[in-house]
Amino acid sequence: MKQSTRRFWKDFFALLMPFWRSKEKWPAIGLLAVIVAFTLGAVFLSVQFSFWYNRFYQALQDYNQPAFWREIAIFAGLATVSVLRGVYATYLGQWLRIRWRRWMTDHLLNEWLADRAYYRQQLTSGATDNPDQRIAEDIQQFVDGTLTLSLSFLGNVVNLFSFAVILWGLAAPLTIPLLGGSSVTIPHFMLWAAIVYAIVGTILTHLIGRPLIRLSFLQQKREANFRFGLVRFRENTEAIALYGGEPSERQGLLRLFGGVMENFYQLMSRTKRLGFFTSAYGQASAVFPGILVAPQYFAKTIELGGVVQVIQAFGNVQDSLSWFVSAYSTLADYKATVDRLTGFRHSLEAARAQAGLAEIAVAAEPRADLAVDSVQLALPDGQALIEGRDLSVRPGDRLLLTGPSGAGKSTLFRALAGIWPFGRAQIRIPKDAKVLFLPQRPYLPLGTLHAAVAYPAKPEEVSAEAATEALRAVDLGHLVPALEQEEYWARRLSPGEQQRLAVARAVLAKPGWLFLDEATSALDEATEQRMFALLRDRLPGTTWLTISHDPKVAAFHNRRWRIEKDGTAPGRLVEAPAVVAA
Repeated sequence: MKQSTRRFWKDFFALLMPFWRSKEKWPAIGLLAVIVAFTLGAVFLSVQFSFWYNRFYQALQDYNQPAFWREIAIFAGLATVSVLRGVYATYLGQWLRIRWRRWMTDHLLNEWLADRAYYRQQLTSGATDNPDQRIAEDIQQFVDGTLTLSLSFLGNVVNLFSFAVILWGLAAPLTIPLLGGSSVTIPHFMLWAAIVYAIVGTILTHLIGRPLIRLSFLQQKREANFRFGLVRFRENTEAIALYGGEPSERQGLLRLFGGVMENFYQLMSRTKRLGFFTSAYGQASAVFPGILVAPQYFAKTIELGGVVQVIQAFGNVQDSLSWFVSAYSTLADYKATVDRLTGFRHSLEAARAQAGLAEIAVAAEPRADLAVDSVQLALPDGQALIEGRDLSVRPGDRLLLTGPSGAGKSTLFRALAGIWPFGRAQIRIPKDAKVLFLPQRPYLPLGTLHAAVAYPAKPEEVSAEAATEALRAVDLGHLVPALEQEEYWARRLSPGEQQRLAVARAVLAKPGWLFLDEATSALDEATEQRMFALLRDRLPGTTWLTISHDPKVAAFHNRRWRIEKDGTAPGRLVEAPAVVAA
């Protein structure tokens, strides 16, 4: 238990402190100082209202009309200050929240994208689920929860001491008679009663509500899995419709939602138990101090105004000591948020550590050719996939890579791109070489068609005229009127249109080294031939490395590598007979 607690606080401060040590710290500290001052101001106003209630009810008891109206005027002033404090505390709190969230989002995005950790993270068996939720939701919940809980805790601590002093001065001693005519006197009994009442409530709340922490964590995870299933369905509607896969999809989505419901029922049950206790605890606290102070009032040792102030002071002390009780559900959700963010960061650290241990090294050297030395590629589980001798690609080569399906062609493609960590190889590429990889399924970012054609360059780096000419060159001239139109282009364009758009990117980028992984597999034969002819004519000095199953593509290449597969043994990467270039 102690080790778990220490680990939580270590992880918590690892999330908390980077922002408060960053360049943003001084404006943030200034905002926080003002917000803390407003929080303390709320306690000060609460104390002033406590004394006001004493005077106001005393004026009523004494039928003192001038004093009554004077107290009304004082109340108006206190209420005005209270409203202004509340509004500006909320406004400045929101300002600090968005600044903190912006910094954390940028910081975590950098960690996620650096060294392609986002890709390696998905290759490990312990990959974090739903990284989008970590960045989009958990950061917001962490920032909001940290500020809300910390300021609430600070306010309650100050409130506790302020009203404890008031209750100490107002509370009369309690004399308890004992056998034999003796008695025991408990000084300042109301204060001690409030402390005991709150401690008992806190212990019982923790015992009843402790499972909420685990259930809250699971609920967030299962909700995210269900949401991801719906997003995946939306992005593959055409394929599902063509397959007629609605019954299967419905079953799968309901299965995911079943997990949401199963955990939610447990959450409901535990919340109900906690709710019974906290509600009863709160109701009892409304009359408990009145019962304790009633004997003094009926004995006429305290007046009505004093009774009201004692009850209010008792309530404030008890509320402050019961902060853990009232905030328990929020604390459970907050701990689950910290655990999720911590797990995400640990997963990123593991991905970067894996990259550091990878024995597939891609180095840029002052050389003209691309060299692959003693390549040995493996699957994530360690199973050997490809073995090969030393091979090289000379400038101007058009190299075709072939082999049976599942032999590891795309894995070699990833290794050459520097994103596959499993195996051993030394890959040396020309320094300052301009490289472009075209995967089988092109990525189309959200935004305009202009941005999609220019990717990975920024749209402002590619003129509209150049983008228009490239689209026409790949037989997509009918899309030119929509060049600056924002749409979900990955859904609007067919697979063949998307692959032609990717060829347009290559025409625009003019890379020195072009890698194509089944980049024209969705095209008909005539269109595929035109695309390769276009690349040959527009990029005469570009070196190619193409993965393809189409034998007709071989005519555009002058060299060939082949992965030879024999049963379950690792495939062998070998140089195959040359192909006469077209």
